[in-house]
Amino acid sequence: MLRRYIRAYFDRLNVVPRREEFKLDLADGFCGGGIFSDGNDLVVGSPLVMLEESKAAEERLNRSRSKPLRVDCKHYFVDKEPAHIDYLRAVLAERDYNTNDEGIVLDAKPFECAVEGILSEIHRRQPRAGRAIFFLDQLGFSQVELQLVARILRELPAAEVILTFAADSLINRLSLTDQIIKPLARLELSNAEIEQLIANRASRGGRALVQRTLRQHILDKTGATYDTPFFIRPEQSRRSLWFLHLSRHPTARDVMIRQHWEASNTFEHDGYGGLNMMGWDPLREPLPSLPLFSFKDLDRKTMLDDLLNTLPNELFAYASDAPVPVETVHRQLANRTAASFADLDEIILRLRQEGEVRILRPDGKARSRSLKRLRPTDRIAFPDTLLLPVISRRR
Repeated sequence: MLRRYIRAYFDRLNVVPRREEFKLDLADGFCGGGIFSDGNDLVVGSPLVMLEESKAAEERLNRSRSKPLRVDCKHYFVDKEPAHIDYLRAVLAERDYNTNDEGIVLDAKPFECAVEGILSEIHRRQPRAGRAIFFLDQLGFSQVELQLVARILRELPAAEVILTFAADSLINRLSLTDQIIKPLARLELSNAEIEQLIANRASRGGRALVQRTLRQHILDKTGATYDTPFFIRPEQSRRSLWFLHLSRHPTARDVMIRQHWEASNTFEHDGYGGLNMMGWDPLREPLPSLPLFSFKDLDRKTMLDDLLNTLPNELFAYASDAPVPVETVHRQLANRTAASFADLDEIILRLRQEGEVRILRPDGKARSRSLKRLRPTDRIAFPDTLLLPVISRRR
């Protein structure tokens, strides 16, 4: 997923053929030794994924350009274990990567001690854009302080953070013992909040409720506006590992959600794919029965059917008084569904075909009846003669 996302990131941000240079900083806070054994096979780790995709991007993006694009990518590989950094240095040398080059930084220290220098260097290289991806593949749930993620997103508004989080491990170990209270302090969870999580865990639908509460806590503490709260569920251990993509931009979130659909691998979610993605609402559903959502064809069909029934409610709330831009709907709904923006647009166009909504240009004139694709600046409006569209949708 990391490889797919970096590749899509390069492609999405380099569609303008006139650009001559593209700068990006890639930071791996828990980089390890660079390769791993999987039975008799060797698997490349995240440092090599980043380097390979940076190199491949320049070649791929220049295939159809008359004016060459220079990809200026700097990589920061951090690990608190000196032995890991030494091994990584040897792995890179074997593959002809120059570790003395300024484009590769190897740092044997904890991530929280390295982040200051990384941020300073990104500010120096990119005083305006600050485009960066931080990959924080921690072991467990307490090695990354949420305030550090908040600082990254605050100082670099264009930055994104991919954070792994051992949610099942945390839920299983929740208690008010010193062994748990101390590491949870790094997550800014108070004793009272831990007590509430323990109470939630013991209630009906407890695990889903704890996950829902933790997700909102992470968003609040990091200042991230958008996330992808989906789990890697290993076939052997079955212990869920959150693969959280945190950003402040809806487009970044949309690019990541598209990779989930295209990969369609072991990512799952306890809940739904539609606007009630986080599943059980304890105030409305006293007896939860959550489905297991994954990115398969059947899940997509169920999600689209659900959106067809629920989206009119949302659109009426946004556009009943005045037309609302499509990009506003995207921003408002991004965190509430597993749908991509293209999926939402598909449903909006279906509603338009049925006469439930109108699509207007920014100047207020109606778009062509043969419209096949929405623009972010298009506006959604309701017909003057259609009263209570929600009722007509469910007739």
